[in-house]
Amino acid sequence: MLIAGEPIRTANRALRSAADYVAQVAPTRFAVLIEGETGTGKEVWARAIHEQSRRAGPFIAINCSAIPEPMFEAELFGARRGAYTGLDTDRAGLLRAADRGTLFLDEVADLPLPVQAKLLRVLEDGDVRPLGGTSSFTVDVRIISATNTSLEPRVQQGHFRHDLFFRLSTAAVKLPPLRERVDDIPGLVEEILTEIGDAWTEPTPRISPEAMLALARYSWPGNIRQLKHVVASAVLSARGELIRPAHLPTHIDGGAPQRTIEVPADMKFSDALARFEAGYFGQLLRDSGGNVSQVARASGLSRATVRAKARALGLLPERPGRAPRR
Repeated sequence: MLIAGEPIRTANRALRSAADYVAQVAPTRFAVLIEGETGTGKEVWARAIHEQSRRAGPFIAINCSAIPEPMFEAELFGARRGAYTGLDTDRAGLLRAADRGTLFLDEVADLPLPVQAKLLRVLEDGDVRPLGGTSSFTVDVRIISATNTSLEPRVQQGHFRHDLFFRLSTAAVKLPPLRERVDDIPGLVEEILTEIGDAWTEPTPRISPEAMLALARYSWPGNIRQLKHVVASAVLSARGELIRPAHLPTHIDGGAPQRTIEVPADMKFSDALARFEAGYFGQLLRDSGGNVSQVARASGLSRATVRAKARALGLLPERPGRAPRR
């Protein structure tokens, strides 16, 4: 799977699995549903799917939570002149604009129920009837949708059509949050610094191991989007100097229990991170009496991630029947 023309580089097993799956799905005509917290890059993935789909038409994105419900039908399906007050020309609508391409429905959980029924018809036979129109147009549109919450509870509550949910989720992808991708943070930070450097009039500042560790131990509720803003802010604050913890927002360095470690100036970040993680998880496990659930809550990571980290660091015994790692 390519993102912005580059292969995904990640140490996260769930993200690698998602990338492999999407690489298989991208060239097909199947609808794709992308689940992930706000800021995990759902639209970036949707664009990558379109770019590798070989569809000739455009990629058009719409945020379903930003459109007033009375305007939704006209926005998607178009409208004939006079269909509502003030419309003095025909309006094509985004589905026709995306013909032979991809329509990306962000925050699809907010799609109004009346619009859901009409969208289902488009998915079934490709027919689009504008608001106030008496005839239909046929379109060839691939739908990629995204949500930051699971659609299944909304289906059970009657707020989302089950038949539309099944059609939209023919291929389903779940993006893990950044707090479960701690090992990816150094690479992401370097990519962000490189992007900033391309538009920076001064040499792009480097980041100190201490500042990188502070970024690695923060829980990142805003995920990659928040990371980009924080790094850009740190670049401006450092003014060309080495980025240190003092250049980060105060809530970043205070976002997790403080752990002091000695970091030699020539130590590689991977070694510094391993040293930090050993002390960080070791202390949390001691404080909790070895309770993985408590450590997960304190660190903001999933229990599976905590177990994997702790076993890799030799802080928890291997599962029965497994040989110890060498």
